[in-house]
Amino acid sequence: MPAEMYQISSTPPPGVPGRPTTANEHVIAAIERHHAMLADELGGLTARVLDHARAGDYEASRAALVTWFTLDLLPHAQAEEVALYSAGAELEATRLLVAGMVAEHRALAALVAALDAAADPVSVTAAAAAAQALFSVHLAKENELLLPALDSAGVDLGAALDGMRAILGDDHEPDELDVRTLPHGGRHEVIFGRLDSLAPGASFTIVNDHDPLPLRYQTEAMWPDRFVWTYRQSGPEIWRVEITCAA
Repeated sequence: MPAEMYQISSTPPPGVPGRPTTANEHVIAAIERHHAMLADELGGLTARVLDHARAGDYEASRAALVTWFTLDLLPHAQAEEVALYSAGAELEATRLLVAGMVAEHRALAALVAALDAAADPVSVTAAAAAAQALFSVHLAKENELLLPALDSAGVDLGAALDGMRAILGDDHEPDELDVRTLPHGGRHEVIFGRLDSLAPGASFTIVNDHDPLPLRYQTEAMWPDRFVWTYRQSGPEIWRVEITCAA
């Protein structure tokens, strides 16, 4: 299943401008960048599942994908329902669209559960590919339909998303991934997916209960000179290491 986002409309709905208002332009651009990051992460993790399923050894990559959905995507979807979709649910023009997108969140959660319970390569492949396809269409709806409609209706998107740092961005406080919460069999797969999706200059921080030197050695072997590791906290109980994509 291709990782690119599906285009669902060649022209915006009636009354929806092609360019966001000045007040929302920065916020919409930040949301779209965050969506692109999520799509890239999902594409990398799904591709690993499909490749490993063909070889019959999919447990670690499947666990990594389920963990990413559970800890990253599904909480993000729930937060958007509260912060963003609630505004659309109050507008006549977007009420049905929002109801359909909330239903897609529920369908995505059901596919993640099916992926977690799948017991053979065919079922694993089907669930992983279906989840990626649904999410791609869902993102296109949000980018091409919901955000322009909310902007056209005068909704202050920055105020609606206040506090959602993962979407709006924060140059002084990198995103954190607490690897202690990940299953041991899928930790490195999740981290590698995050690393592979980092743009030059972007970073995130891993939190662990020991020095992640083995992970660093493995990462440097896979991507020589690509990442810079900066220790923000070095034990004795917690290690925080910021990883930045240098090139």
